Amino acid sequence: MIRPLLLGLLVLTLTACATPDLLESTPVPPKLNEIAAPLQVRLIWDADIGRTDQLSERLRPALADGRLYTASSDGTVTAFDAKDGQQIWRQELERPISGGPAVGDGLVVVGTHDGKVLGLAAADGKLLWISGVTSEVLAPAAIGQGVAVVRTSDGRVFALDAKTGERHWIYNSNVPVLTLRGHSSPILVPGGVIVGFDTGRVVALSLAEGAPVWEQTVGIAQGRTELEQMVDVDAHPVVSRGDVFVATYQGRIARLSLRNGDIVWARELSVYAGIAADESNVYASDSEGRIWAFDRFNGASVWRQDVFQGERMSGPAIYADYVVVGGSDGYLYWLSVDDGRLLARQKVDDTRLNVAPLIADDRVYVQSMDGRLAAYELEASGD
Repeated sequence: MIRPLLLGLLVLTLTACATPDLLESTPVPPKLNEIAAPLQVRLIWDADIGRTDQLSERLRPALADGRLYTASSDGTVTAFDAKDGQQIWRQELERPISGGPAVGDGLVVVGTHDGKVLGLAAADGKLLWISGVTSEVLAPAAIGQGVAVVRTSDGRVFALDAKTGERHWIYNSNVPVLTLRGHSSPILVPGGVIVGFDTGRVVALSLAEGAPVWEQTVGIAQGRTELEQMVDVDAHPVVSRGDVFVATYQGRIARLSLRNGDIVWARELSVYAGIAADESNVYASDSEGRIWAFDRFNGASVWRQDVFQGERMSGPAIYADYVVVGGSDGYLYWLSVDDGRLLARQKVDDTRLNVAPLIADDRVYVQSMDGRLAAYELEASGD
């Protein structure tokens, strides 16, 4: 039997288009109003950047060199001064953006529903190149080492020249009959790229030629039906200090060796929204809305926060001594990294917060599905 939240997830992610009411925020769980949140949050600036039209679109701010880059579904890409929110440039691409933006090496890259990857100059938004791929792009690219690496919905990985958009190589992976609508981003490492697939596999590819360096199966398909056998790697892998942390839907969260892909530890967990790691722990939002902390070295449970159970939570992000997550109720939440206690919350919008917050320079940047971009700080103790 499929639990109600999982059934809701499948409806939202397997549908080609989401209706506006699916994007609107859900009611705040009554139990959250009963919890004292001792820390106060301050809004620094906000801006309107345009809507995200589908839950499967991973449109999340990207930061580089003091600038914040955003994208909306209607094809608008905007650059802001991250300090004060002043708009630097705005580019109307007139194409349906579905993945990105990614920024690096003076380049901003977005992907579209109609199988195009566009490279823009980070300095002024000028369109530099357009490259065709074989399917829609639903997650940010990875930019660096002279290339932009893009994962597409049909299981392929493309390495494109960062200056021209010319294709260097392509890697093919099988796609199961039934998958979640969405996919994770590739993650660059020196000389290679880490990619997760809908089969529950994680592959390290050579950046020079796209050949597999190692492969590891993290999610193992179980059950009798195609629904029960879905083990997509939809959460972006995290590379940290020689480790690769990865999680699958209806599968496991695991620590892999970056060198050879060996599994150091694995725990059963169903994740699609995201994971994060710090020096001590790895954090995950599971498919039932619970937030977990595991010891990064041995996988032991450190804490679990159940107060959001039944909600659709974003992936977590680390802000100093806090774990920050967004909710389908339109709120941002700050939890203690030590024990998962709820310490602060902030209403952002009346629509869902579908992607993990971006943390930089002691600020939290968050993008709502209705297109509100906001920068927050925690008030200093004693204020």
